[in-house]
Amino acid sequence: MMSGQDAAVVSMYGPGPRQLDLGEVARNQVAAARAARGMSEEDFAQLLQNLLGWPVKAGLITAWETNATPPGDVLVACELVVRQSPPDLGSREAFDAAAQVIGDRFVDLEAVYPTRSEFQAKLPTSELLEDAKEIRACGLSLNMLCQTISDVRLRELVERGTTLRCLFLKPYGHFIREREQEEGYPENRLSDLTAMNLMILREHVAGRVSPEARERVAIGVYDEPIRFNVLLVDSELCVTQTYLPQARGVDSPTFVIRRRRPAGGLYSSFEQVFTAMWERREPA
Repeated sequence: MMSGQDAAVVSMYGPGPRQLDLGEVARNQVAAARAARGMSEEDFAQLLQNLLGWPVKAGLITAWETNATPPGDVLVACELVVRQSPPDLGSREAFDAAAQVIGDRFVDLEAVYPTRSEFQAKLPTSELLEDAKEIRACGLSLNMLCQTISDVRLRELVERGTTLRCLFLKPYGHFIREREQEEGYPENRLSDLTAMNLMILREHVAGRVSPEARERVAIGVYDEPIRFNVLLVDSELCVTQTYLPQARGVDSPTFVIRRRRPAGGLYSSFEQVFTAMWERREPA
């Protein structure tokens, strides 16, 4: 590997390499952001103050555009200013602007938790589904849906109009046996748990609601390699986990994804995972 000194390119026919003036680049960014808004230094100072949360005077704008190197948070604020269209960014609009840039960079990713347990401590399932109109879930045993929220609450949601589509790894099938071996469980341990959760949904939820509400509950199974646990709420929020070698689902990192665009992004990717698996389902 070349050192930083070796990496410099020197012409044989002219002067040595010109040092890039990053301070000048930063000053130009501030000036370009103000020009994009068509604002006076006073108005631009107020706009940055709304974003930064500390006093900004017109004299600082002059300095940042001419001879002083602007701080990093000022450069981030200038990027937000250019990306957002309203000319009067208040605190809420500033937050939305920051969310826009973060969303662009991390493609819908809202939060990451080291384990499902830590996720549920921060966002209990009952709160996650509080106002849900549509719930779609696929995975192994779907414990987050079947073991962390009461049957009564699930029935209330369905009676209220929530549609529920659940897809389990097939109990006593080939791939659930492979997963039991990978996690070091005795034979049929995960199958028994999955069969119990299926029974909960069939008998304790779908079997105890009105005939009209029962039409809103659909359950299926699949016998394929297990890759993801996916919970989709109202075509807006996705909670997903990957299945790691030897690790239980509860010990796997949990990703919270919120749809920020009509198409593309992580949300759409995991929605496609669910849709494809649902189309290949077998009756439960």
